[in-house]
Amino acid sequence: MKKNRTGTKKFPALILFLLGFLAGNLIPNIIWKAKWQQKTWASVYFLSTFAGKNTGNIEYLKEILKYRGVFYLLNIICGFSVFGAPLAVITLLGSGLYAGMIMTVSILEFGFAGGVIGMGLLLPQYLFYIPVWLYSMEQEWKISSEIWRNRGLISGEVSIYLKKMCIAAVGYFLGILIECYVNPLIIDIILKYIKIF
Repeated sequence: MKKNRTGTKKFPALILFLLGFLAGNLIPNIIWKAKWQQKTWASVYFLSTFAGKNTGNIEYLKEILKYRGVFYLLNIICGFSVFGAPLAVITLLGSGLYAGMIMTVSILEFGFAGGVIGMGLLLPQYLFYIPVWLYSMEQEWKISSEIWRNRGLISGEVSIYLKKMCIAAVGYFLGILIECYVNPLIIDIILKYIKIF
């Protein structure tokens, strides 16, 4: 890990996310060559879980909050323990893997049109999610690393951590709102012009 000006190690958040994204691109390609040569229900189901929801209502917002918000809250809480640092690494790798798999499965199943649909499934909410993940997982890693080094938590550090995570949570919530209300409109527009079903 690189060290910053103060001599502390810098958390490689972007590198971890990109490694997860790379793995998300490679794993479906390997599995596809081995088992998924024909059109399978797995990738269609995978895409339909994102595009086929009853969108634009409070129930869908609750579902997204439950799916994304609970895990983000778990990350905030685990920042106060030794589990925060490994969870930050796992979260970034998993988030990159998830995004990479969506893109790759979309392209493998439907070709160029699937790539456009895959981008539609990720954008514009991932423009909020990715920076929030990178920033907040770095904060979680920093405060959890202090516990790993047996330095404990100082009340000033805890309040700064909570303030930073709450500010990041606002950006994350904006991403959730966009995923609930804007992304379905984008998917509908894309599916009107690209006939794959």
